[in-house]
Amino acid sequence: MFRTLAAAVLAAALALPALADEVWALPNGNQVTYVSDEGNTAVLGYTPVMGVEQSFIFVPGLGGNTDNRATFTGYWVEPVYVGKTCAAGIVAPDGLIWERWGIVELKFQKKGFPSKITMKRGDCFAAPTKKIILKPVVGAGLE
Repeated sequence: MFRTLAAAVLAAALALPALADEVWALPNGNQVTYVSDEGNTAVLGYTPVMGVEQSFIFVPGLGGNTDNRATFTGYWVEPVYVGKTCAAGIVAPDGLIWERWGIVELKFQKKGFPSKITMKRGDCFAAPTKKIILKPVVGAGLE
């Protein structure tokens, strides 16, 4: 009976879509994880180089899009102790106000996961210029 119940639970779990199953490695070794969708906005989470708190990238148009990815523009937010703050705060979809943020551009190399991402970041209202390559983490390592 226990085996039957365990098999049923396992089968049900496998039938559900996995959340946070997309992960990319940053050059510093930290990871960016696909956390959730808030409507059509994807929420990606990461820990900054000098931080311990979760930071986020909000990407309108990426939420729910698993097989037709191209280039998306959104914004990133980090705790104020990581670096300089902006002249104005920004309100994230969860209602929190962040004083350290900037515009981000994500360019996927493939339409679906796994795909490398070229990310460009800008501080506050500045155009994204700082380029960072995110490599997909699959199985036991990077692809």
